[in-house]
Amino acid sequence: MGYPGLATCGGIFRGSMGEFIGAFSAFLKVQTALVAEFYGVIHAMEETQEMGLTSVWLEYDSALVCDAFTVSNRWDTCLNFCGTIRFWVTHIFREGNTCIDKLANL
Repeated sequence: MGYPGLATCGGIFRGSMGEFIGAFSAFLKVQTALVAEFYGVIHAMEETQEMGLTSVWLEYDSALVCDAFTVSNRWDTCLNFCGTIRFWVTHIFREGNTCIDKLANL
Protein backbone atom coordinates (compact mmCIF):
# COMPACT_ATOMS: atom_id res chain seq x y z
CA MET A 1 0.00 0.00 0.00
CA GLY A 2 1.83 3.10 -1.22
CA TYR A 3 5.44 3.49 -2.31
CA PRO A 4 6.93 2.62 0.02
CA GLY A 5 4.08 1.53 2.21
CA LEU A 6 2.76 -1.16 4.49
CA ALA A 7 3.70 -4.50 2.98
CA THR A 8 2.90 -8.17 3.48
CA CYS A 9 3.78 -11.43 1.79
CA GLY A 10 2.29 -14.90 1.75
CA GLY A 11 2.56 -18.30 0.19
CA ILE A 12 0.94 -21.71 -0.05
CA PHE A 13 2.70 -25.07 -0.09
CA ARG A 14 1.10 -27.86 -2.09
CA GLY A 15 2.14 -31.44 -2.73
CA SER A 16 2.71 -32.97 -6.16
CA MET A 17 -1.01 -33.79 -6.39
CA GLY A 18 -2.09 -30.28 -5.39
CA GLU A 19 -2.89 -31.15 -1.77
CA PHE A 20 -2.45 -28.47 0.87
CA ILE A 21 0.75 -28.85 2.93
CA GLY A 22 1.03 -25.45 4.59
CA ALA A 23 0.85 -21.70 4.25
CA PHE A 24 2.39 -18.54 5.62
CA SER A 25 1.79 -14.82 5.72
CA ALA A 26 3.98 -12.11 7.17
CA PHE A 27 3.71 -8.41 7.88
CA LEU A 28 6.83 -6.66 6.59
CA LYS A 29 6.28 -3.16 8.00
CA VAL A 30 7.07 -0.39 5.49
CA GLN A 31 8.73 -1.68 2.30
CA THR A 32 8.66 -1.15 -1.44
CA ALA A 33 6.73 -3.69 -3.52
CA LEU A 34 9.94 -5.15 -4.94
CA VAL A 35 11.45 -5.72 -1.49
CA ALA A 36 8.19 -7.34 -0.37
CA GLU A 37 8.33 -9.70 -3.39
CA PHE A 38 11.82 -10.83 -2.46
CA TYR A 39 10.86 -11.22 1.20
CA GLY A 40 8.11 -13.55 0.00
CA VAL A 41 10.73 -15.81 -1.57
CA ILE A 42 12.94 -15.61 1.53
CA HIS A 43 10.03 -16.57 3.79
CA ALA A 44 9.07 -19.41 1.44
CA MET A 45 12.60 -20.81 1.47
CA GLU A 46 12.84 -20.50 5.27
CA GLU A 47 9.53 -22.37 5.63
CA THR A 48 10.75 -24.97 3.13
CA GLN A 49 13.82 -25.57 5.28
CA GLU A 50 11.79 -25.78 8.50
CA MET A 51 9.41 -28.32 6.91
CA GLY A 52 12.37 -30.40 5.73
CA LEU A 53 11.30 -30.31 2.10
CA THR A 54 14.00 -31.34 -0.36
CA SER A 55 12.24 -30.74 -3.68
CA VAL A 56 10.56 -27.40 -4.35
CA TRP A 57 8.91 -25.82 -7.37
CA LEU A 58 8.58 -22.09 -6.69
CA GLU A 59 5.78 -20.61 -8.77
CA TYR A 60 5.76 -16.83 -8.53
CA ASP A 61 3.58 -14.04 -9.91
CA SER A 62 6.50 -11.62 -10.28
CA ALA A 63 8.48 -12.07 -13.50
CA LEU A 64 11.18 -9.85 -12.01
CA VAL A 65 11.69 -12.21 -9.07
CA CYS A 66 11.79 -15.21 -11.45
CA ASP A 67 14.38 -13.41 -13.59
CA ALA A 68 16.43 -12.69 -10.47
CA PHE A 69 17.00 -16.42 -10.00
CA THR A 70 18.39 -16.69 -13.52
CA VAL A 71 20.64 -13.68 -12.90
CA SER A 72 21.67 -15.11 -9.52
CA ASN A 73 22.71 -18.42 -11.08
CA ARG A 74 24.76 -16.64 -13.73
CA TRP A 75 26.25 -14.34 -11.05
CA ASP A 76 27.33 -17.37 -8.99
CA THR A 77 29.00 -18.85 -12.08
CA CYS A 78 30.73 -15.53 -12.72
CA LEU A 79 31.99 -15.31 -9.12
CA ASN A 80 33.31 -18.86 -9.27
CA PHE A 81 35.23 -18.03 -12.44
CA CYS A 82 36.58 -14.83 -10.88
CA GLY A 83 38.13 -16.97 -8.17
CA THR A 84 40.27 -18.73 -10.77
CA ILE A 85 41.83 -15.62 -12.35
CA ARG A 86 43.44 -12.35 -11.23
CA PHE A 87 40.46 -10.04 -11.10
CA TRP A 88 39.60 -6.60 -9.71
CA VAL A 89 36.76 -4.12 -10.05
CA THR A 90 37.01 -0.33 -10.31
CA HIS A 91 34.54 2.48 -10.93
CA ILE A 92 34.56 4.68 -14.04
CA PHE A 93 32.51 7.84 -14.44
CA ARG A 94 29.98 7.93 -17.25
CA GLU A 95 32.09 10.52 -19.14
CA GLY A 96 34.87 7.96 -19.46
CA ASN A 97 32.51 5.23 -20.57
CA THR A 98 31.06 6.69 -23.79
CA CYS A 99 32.24 3.83 -26.04
CA ILE A 100 30.48 1.22 -23.88
CA ASP A 101 27.35 3.41 -23.73
CA LYS A 102 27.25 3.49 -27.53
CA LEU A 103 27.74 -0.28 -27.79
CA ALA A 104 24.96 -0.89 -25.26
CA ASN A 105 22.63 1.38 -27.25
CA LEU A 106 23.16 -0.55 -30.48
